[in-house]
Amino acid sequence: MALLRTVERTSVRAGVRPTRLGRDFWLGYALTLPAFLVVVGLVAYPLGYAFWLSLQDIKVGGQGQFVGLANYARLLFDRDSRIYGLFWNSVKVTFLYTGGALAGKFIIGMVSALILNAQIRARHFWRTLLFVPWAIPAVVSAFTWRWMYNDVNGVINTLLTNLGLVDRPILFLADPKLALWSVLIAAIWQGAPFWTMTFLAGLQAIPRELYEAAAIDGATPFQQYFRITLPLLTPVITVTVMLSAIWTSNAIQYVYILTNGGPANATQTFPLLAYHEGMQAYDLGIASTIPLVFFPVFAVLIYFLTRRMLRQEG
Repeated sequence: MALLRTVERTSVRAGVRPTRLGRDFWLGYALTLPAFLVVVGLVAYPLGYAFWLSLQDIKVGGQGQFVGLANYARLLFDRDSRIYGLFWNSVKVTFLYTGGALAGKFIIGMVSALILNAQIRARHFWRTLLFVPWAIPAVVSAFTWRWMYNDVNGVINTLLTNLGLVDRPILFLADPKLALWSVLIAAIWQGAPFWTMTFLAGLQAIPRELYEAAAIDGATPFQQYFRITLPLLTPVITVTVMLSAIWTSNAIQYVYILTNGGPANATQTFPLLAYHEGMQAYDLGIASTIPLVFFPVFAVLIYFLTRRMLRQEG
């Protein structure tokens, strides 16, 4: 209130009527109200309701019973619980899947961006061609890879067999040792163009004079990359890694369509486990608890991502 009175006295000295200040004050609230309702309806309410479900033992169509933090204890500490082993397996698979996808996308994205940033022939054509996987819907891409991996009429097995490289079809999606790698390749293929696009934008923002001065001083291309390119691209890399980590770990299109978490749970990430618990086991309490266990991790990532983006804008 004291701050409001100070603003009003300052406005009066400046020739602004208090009534006009009040109208502008409420107009600001009115203009932000739609965005506030969207945030509450699409973020705050679902998150709060999911937390409430995680505190209950509730099945689909049944009456919930309040159990407090029992669902969290079953996931994290109860070794005799059915869900304990499944949950920790999904944690391991999620970290392997996300880490492998980030590493693959970084390598392909960086190499592609460096090539496309150079003076090569038909550079615009290659840029357009490289961004095609990013433009294809993930579901369409996943079904395409599923057909390519097919052991009967898939293009990969057919090609390997015709070339005489294999004697029998490779079970890309049915072998526990190959399934996760197969899903990773498909996810990297679809997501790498986004990394290329962001890295390429960052490379084009670096002044060419820095490279010219480094070349005059006798710096090799590798020294220019590690002394100029990489340090100046660090903000872009940081934002891209955090965004992709959030998107990749939460996405279920590829693991659901290609393997549905199998074989033997070798590709079951935590979002897919939550889906199975809710839609197949009909356990809404556990299904709500699984993603909420990871909520602090994503909250920290989003916090640092927001700080980084606001700092760049400033």
